[in-house]
Formats: sequence, structure tokens, C-alpha cells
Amino acid sequence: MGVEPKYTTDAGFDIGEDFLETLQYLDIRLGIKIARFIAEKVKNVETNDLVSTILEGLVMDDNNQPVTFILEIIKSNESNIMLSDLELVDMDEYLDLLNLNKKTNGLNQSKNN
Repeated sequence: MGVEPKYTTDAGFDIGEDFLETLQYLDIRLGIKIARFIAEKVKNVETNDLVSTILEGLVMDDNNQPVTFILEIIKSNESNIMLSDLELVDMDEYLDLLNLNKKTNGLNQSKNN
């Protein structure tokens, strides 16, 4: 009996166990939409060797209903990106995180000017 890995590597990403657990319960078409979202957005995440980044996401399901989620990404360098966790959230939590990120980004930009 061996120990199962805590993550796997595919498509240039390290994929965490928590991420996979959530993904396995989703409809395959919804999972593909989330994967496309990740592939498009992950390049915009800043590299940070000290902490993970929480990214809010929204995709439309096959019934044209919004599906909101949060994604934890650890991006230590361009060749090492880990999709650590994926969690479906309700619209209120999604909007709260979206507003928090906008406020935080605004503060960071004003410090740099």
C-alpha cells in the first residue's frame, strides 16, 4: 500500500488534491469551462513566492446560469503554477471577493505612484 500524491502535474500546472476533489463532482462540460477560464486568467496572476493568490471566477453553465467559484493559485515562477484549491461559492461571496480585490488593487496602485 503506497501513499497517494498530494498533487499531480498536467498541462503545465501542478494540481492539488483539494482542487481535484471539487472538480470530480462537477459536470464535465462545466469543468471544461472552468479549465478554459483558468487557462485564460492564470497568466495574469502575479508571481509570489510567499503566499497563494485567490482568484474569483464566473462561468455560465449549459442552462445559461452563472456558476461562481474561487480558485487558489500558487505561482512561484513562470514554470511552476499550482492549482491548489477550487471552491464553488454563492454569488454574494463572489461579489464580496471581487470588490475586495478591486479595493486591494487600487491601494497597491496608489502606493506605486
